[in-house]
Amino acid sequence: MSSAAPATRQAGPEEPPVAATTAGRGLLLPGVALALVALVLGAAAIGGDGPASGTAGLTTAGPVVEGGLLVVTLAGRIAAVGTIGALVLAAVLVPGRSGSLAPAARRAVLATSRWAAAWAGATVAGAVLTLSRLVGAPPTELTWSSARVFLTDTGTGRAALVVVALTTTVAVGARRCTGAGGTRAIGLVALAALVVPVVLSGHSSDADSHLLAVTALGAHVVAAAVWVGGLLALLVHARRGADLPRAAGRFSGLALACLLVTGSSGVVAAWIVAGGAAGLTTVLGSGYGELLLAKSGAFVVLGLFGWAHRRRTLPRLRAGAPGAFRRFAGVEVLVMLATLAVAVALAASPPPQPAVPAPGTAAATAPAADPMAGHDHGELSVTVLIDDERFHVAGPVAAGSRVTVHNGTAAEATITAADGSFDVVVPGRSLITFLVPAESGSYPFTSRSSPAFADVLVVE
Repeated sequence: MSSAAPATRQAGPEEPPVAATTAGRGLLLPGVALALVALVLGAAAIGGDGPASGTAGLTTAGPVVEGGLLVVTLAGRIAAVGTIGALVLAAVLVPGRSGSLAPAARRAVLATSRWAAAWAGATVAGAVLTLSRLVGAPPTELTWSSARVFLTDTGTGRAALVVVALTTTVAVGARRCTGAGGTRAIGLVALAALVVPVVLSGHSSDADSHLLAVTALGAHVVAAAVWVGGLLALLVHARRGADLPRAAGRFSGLALACLLVTGSSGVVAAWIVAGGAAGLTTVLGSGYGELLLAKSGAFVVLGLFGWAHRRRTLPRLRAGAPGAFRRFAGVEVLVMLATLAVAVALAASPPPQPAVPAPGTAAATAPAADPMAGHDHGELSVTVLIDDERFHVAGPVAAGSRVTVHNGTAAEATITAADGSFDVVVPGRSLITFLVPAESGSYPFTSRSSPAFADVLVVE
């Protein structure tokens, strides 16, 4: 009696062998991660040819902190995109019936919890590294007083607190979510976490046309997250099974809307940051402009991807051949992630400053301000700055107000009024705040650490 050999499942024409696919994925993910890290660091080096983010005479936290902040920011953006995309898949692309979740939607909601936890973790790490960069000290040397000032007196610090609270809510809520209504509610919380940093920090929040700039950038960020995250969620959670053709068809229309919103809002935000037509030449001739052009070029490429999907891969997907869609969408996601890396570098790069006024003009003959006065840590205005040479006072302050002092040196200093009305210790490389007197007047002060340091605080 002869025995038949065990039947072996053969891979279809569009389906690679399982072993080869598993091995490829094992190499693909680390390779993509390393490529994205290299891209964001390289792009930031290009964009950093504008005005230095630091100030002469102040110490910096070093390249490890600078580079680490970029990498952590990119990781947080990817986690945010993953969170939004998974929720879009569950709530819009593969909705269940009678308020329940379809199997693919349930997988996506569970993944939302992990994505949101990663988002929260990246936000915490980013806040620590941002503070480290702010005061020019490694994370191990940060003080609680600096952390308090950062979290309460800066937009970036307040945004970090809110984002961590919201993303933690999303992570916990997604673990317990079982219905479509809960998914939509969690989605609103996630969108709020996405928009908060736009409102409280960033180039557009500091622009002259504040409301228009924030609105444009907020729409840009939300549309881009839905676009990138939705496609990523399709590939991860609905790549197999009967849900893919219907979900991909729905996503095609959603992606087109996101494309239009992302493009138009990006143009408006860039126009405002550049200062209109007058500053456009300056922007395009800088490293910041090079990154802006690179991001714009990638946007055009992604638009062509969408056109190709509508013309070729979606019809084949509906005909029962999903392989082309999966492969093409996989390449598209890689381009999207590369664009996200460029966007992170662009956000971290200083926009070019207006040209120096010509000699003889009113602007050129105006009295020069102290180049250190009012030193601005992004969104934090410092009233008194201490460097290795002296005090720098930004200008008059309101009576009874709280002012911020930054000691950019490694040595401890004090702010000691001659009449004893205030006397505060400022540790090296730290931020502190103190209340100024409630009565107007001029208050000479020195440092007990070095009597050569002396200045006057004017209270109005």
